[in-house]
Amino acid sequence: MFTERQLEIIQVTMDIIVRQGTQKLTIRNVAEAIGVSEPAVYRHFASKHALLVSLLEHLQQSIVPVFNTLHSENTSFNHAVETFLHTLFSNIEANPAYASLVFTEEAFHSDNNLRPLLKDILSGILIKLETAIGRFQSNASCRTDLSAHELAKMMLGAIRLTITQWHLEGGESALTMHAHPLASTLSSLYKP
Repeated sequence: MFTERQLEIIQVTMDIIVRQGTQKLTIRNVAEAIGVSEPAVYRHFASKHALLVSLLEHLQQSIVPVFNTLHSENTSFNHAVETFLHTLFSNIEANPAYASLVFTEEAFHSDNNLRPLLKDILSGILIKLETAIGRFQSNASCRTDLSAHELAKMMLGAIRLTITQWHLEGGESALTMHAHPLASTLSSLYKP
């Protein structure tokens, strides 16, 4: 669990990465953005790397639970997927930094030490999707000629593309408006 000050530092870090890129992320720039001294930031995070690790942990705590909405009982595949996508897209609209930090991961391409953490986040997301699809396959509301793992990868790819396009457009339109069309497309592709 993060303290209120740590969350403030993490939020500023996300803002710097999204607006200026990782090359502009320094403890000095974080401190200046918050209006504190560099040692004040170091009291909460021992290094820039520790700050980035905490940032990824925060993102994991924020994003991965949204994937649990796919596990609703007694609902159709289409309804479950649409509810999940709307929840996920609403979360990302409220926190646009998530789009570039988790779903396009562009901020972490150059840091080999952070890539395994990001890989773990994406693996966790994929496992949650695979588990939900497997449940829908077991109750015959989702096709079974492809494995749950392959269907989960295709779903995650479609989600990531939708989020990346929205992010590249500068968030000009509501991301949530894509939830229904994407859910309908996935339902058509995944129906038994």
